[in-house]
Amino acid sequence: MGNTRLGPDEAYQFARGHRIDLPPYDALGESLRSVQLQRPLDFLAVTDHAEALDAVRVCENPAYDGPGAWMCHSSPWTRMAMGLVGRYLPVDTLCGPGDVQCALAGAEVWSDIVLSAQQHNAPCDFSTFIGYEWSGLDGGANLHRNVIFRNSAVPAAPVSARDARTPEALWAALDEHCRDSIDGCEAVTIPHNANLSQGRMFSPMTTAGVRMTPALAAQRARYERLAELIQHKGDSECYGGVGAEDELCGFEKLPYSSFVQKYLPFLGEAPADDSRYLREALREGLRLQRELGENPFAIGFIGGTDSHVAAGGAVAEDNHPGHHGAQHISGTGAAAQLPDRVEQNPGGLAVLYAEENSRDALYRAMQRREAYATSGPRIQLRFFGGWNYEDDLCERVDLVAQGYANGVPMGGELRAADRNGRAPAFLLAAMADTGTASLPGGALQRLQVIKAWVDAEGESREEIHDVAGSVESGAQVDLKSCQPLARGYRKLCTVWRDPEFSPATSALYYARVVETPSCRWHRRICVANAVNCDDVEALPDGFKGCCDESVPDTVQERAWSSPIWYRPASSEETR
Repeated sequence: MGNTRLGPDEAYQFARGHRIDLPPYDALGESLRSVQLQRPLDFLAVTDHAEALDAVRVCENPAYDGPGAWMCHSSPWTRMAMGLVGRYLPVDTLCGPGDVQCALAGAEVWSDIVLSAQQHNAPCDFSTFIGYEWSGLDGGANLHRNVIFRNSAVPAAPVSARDARTPEALWAALDEHCRDSIDGCEAVTIPHNANLSQGRMFSPMTTAGVRMTPALAAQRARYERLAELIQHKGDSECYGGVGAEDELCGFEKLPYSSFVQKYLPFLGEAPADDSRYLREALREGLRLQRELGENPFAIGFIGGTDSHVAAGGAVAEDNHPGHHGAQHISGTGAAAQLPDRVEQNPGGLAVLYAEENSRDALYRAMQRREAYATSGPRIQLRFFGGWNYEDDLCERVDLVAQGYANGVPMGGELRAADRNGRAPAFLLAAMADTGTASLPGGALQRLQVIKAWVDAEGESREEIHDVAGSVESGAQVDLKSCQPLARGYRKLCTVWRDPEFSPATSALYYARVVETPSCRWHRRICVANAVNCDDVEALPDGFKGCCDESVPDTVQERAWSSPIWYRPASSEETR
């Protein structure tokens, strides 16, 4: 669909460093472009949309005569629109309810997905996860989740949004068809593109409009250990900052708040500073902890590519192949053009700290939230919290061992019982990406701690602390050549203590490390093709995005640790 002609096998091969073909294709079906990772990945999950696993397979079958067979020859937009309508209205759609041929085709495709993951899984070298994307919607709001299974113990078919139309129904179905009925079957569900959820991804209300119960909060907390902070359809960290000046919240923001508004700008609403962004979602979790005794939104952070062309991990700004727009790239393959909508980005990466590169070890890391997100670079980031870290830890060779021995890593919770009257101390260490021969790694500018909490009146509060590096370094980039004009730091490390710690108030802390400015992907292509914006109308359509002043020419790449939580030991918490 969408001119993507590769499958899971090619996606895994690409992740391991093999070259793959990309759209467009010539009249003989030969690809006119290709892409290859310079640095292979350690693990990958192929998460195709469960609601469409059957559609391509049945349309490849000339004998298919189901009620929606006519749609096989319609446009992708028609298929998409009818598929959405078919979730709510009893109309004939491609692979609608009761279509036996589609059911068989969907089972066959799922079997192929499972088999591919099994064949490419190579413990201690490259790990594959069996998974899929549950593509639920609430009106125009995106509620999509990536469902990742721990191992090869998986249901006979994925639970799609046709079967379970709400997130609550998804978790219940996973309990029934996985956790409670198959030995060893476990899964996590990872919220995907919360920035396009219109604030409904992390809401105290269920999809049915009922207030969340303690039981549902506990169920959700068990499944949703992580959330996707960055991918090619934008950043979901924060919108504008609440009660604090955080200019870095403006990173990779989309100008629309739903898939519908992306294509029909007159529909929907403008993006808003609410729980569609993870910083506010985390604070909503603190509110619910007070109310329910459970925090359903105690989420760690990961990044993802969300590639629609089997190029998971293709995140380099200097060689962006396009992820969604690449399906529709026009002209002959040699014709230079921007390969994606200019407001989109190459996507991010997920980093997990595990004992070894195996499914079980990586899955345990996801469960304990010892994970972080990057916007693409392979920045190394450590974040520990404890009560008695020494100030000289950054000079010690056993820094990491001391981090674990005397505190908790990212994703953990500080025990108030261990406080002994002290404020928490945080150990932060970051190393810049070493880069590749064609694209040297960017220098680090500064290392930050973001503290977020809810005050006695229930209002959101936050503080942004620069704890290492300097924003005054003067680092800039030459927009005519995309060469950096100043350098920053290769390493940053510090032990930081919260100067305004309140032992009676729940709070969370996470680390953010930021690179010096560099040219964004679209600027690099525009410079390489000497695009002149003096006469925009004279430019080919494929280059008009170069002159879109609403999108910055530079980017400050970054990494975000999962939070560390502090919760008072008793009911003495400020209310």
